[in-house]
Amino acid sequence: MSWLDDIVYAVRNDEIDSKALLAERLRSSYRALRAVHGTRTDNIPKFYHDGLLPMVPELLHAQAREIFLGGEFPELTESMLLNAIEAVGSELREGRVWFEANEEMLIAQAGHYMLYGSEYVTAIAAHLQGYRDYRQVLKNSGQPTMFVCDVPLELINEGILKEFAGGALESVFQELLDGPEFVPDRWRGAGFYIRKPLSAEHLVGHYHPNVRRDPLR
Repeated sequence: MSWLDDIVYAVRNDEIDSKALLAERLRSSYRALRAVHGTRTDNIPKFYHDGLLPMVPELLHAQAREIFLGGEFPELTESMLLNAIEAVGSELREGRVWFEANEEMLIAQAGHYMLYGSEYVTAIAAHLQGYRDYRQVLKNSGQPTMFVCDVPLELINEGILKEFAGGALESVFQELLDGPEFVPDRWRGAGFYIRKPLSAEHLVGHYHPNVRRDPLR
């Protein structure tokens, strides 16, 4: 948004950071950002008790071990699972809870979160060197679930909120410039994460979306 900052300076001789300014005003005017979290589960009550928790690799390793080494797939071994875990890595997911502000986009373009559940476990399944696509096994339990959440702004990192503010400003000016011809981008993502648990009190509700497109097939 440097172009907007330059215009303000040229007109008002005032140096600003438009993204930071809007982020500050968002914090002063709103308490939370409405967003969604997609998953696959057969235990809805657990979420309304525990909330949404940051990803802990060890817990998901245990889940993968239970699914793939529980006896149903004798061709898989502990060594194969460990190799898959190492190949995937957890650096980009550990300690985070992910959300998406564009609910329609998440269902239409990123339905794998609801079809398969944990993206981390799905990635581990994809790296198992067996004779089948073990990701498909993850569809055998639970059902696609979307949690609607009010994420407190105090939990959102300053840099993330600034980027969100920049995207909002860009959309506003695009609408102003295009006028009646303006068509919002239905598929523009607005994903973000927090590094603390989202307590159950911030879960507004849930539903089971009809996910028609599987982006992994």
